[in-house]
Amino acid sequence: MRSVVLSALIAASALLPGAAIAKTYEEAAASGVSPATADEMLQCSFYWDAWARSLEPDFYGEGKGIWDPAFIAKLNAAYWSERAKAEFKAKRQSSAYEEGLKNAPDYDVQALDERKFMELLGECARPAK
Repeated sequence: MRSVVLSALIAASALLPGAAIAKTYEEAAASGVSPATADEMLQCSFYWDAWARSLEPDFYGEGKGIWDPAFIAKLNAAYWSERAKAEFKAKRQSSAYEEGLKNAPDYDVQALDERKFMELLGECARPAK
């Protein structure tokens, strides 16, 4: 569902410049918006995974990355994936989780609207404890 919303927002921002200004990561993280459903949690894991893959040490060619694997491992993809898995399991819908993973979108971070993507990551920030 978020991929549809993301596509619609990107299209709207292209049609109406300035009308749909994205929040910064920090603003979105501070807004209190957070995934509430298992599907939203799984979608957040996909966003974080796409961003993490774009940061891999060899993403831009051998030796041309900027982040090390230890940093990438601490990102929120695994956190949201585990939360989604637990939610689906609690609802006795483990097959829906597996199906979601099988059909995970392959986001091209470089092709996405950077500000909107950072807003989505902010909304998918790990909640403060």
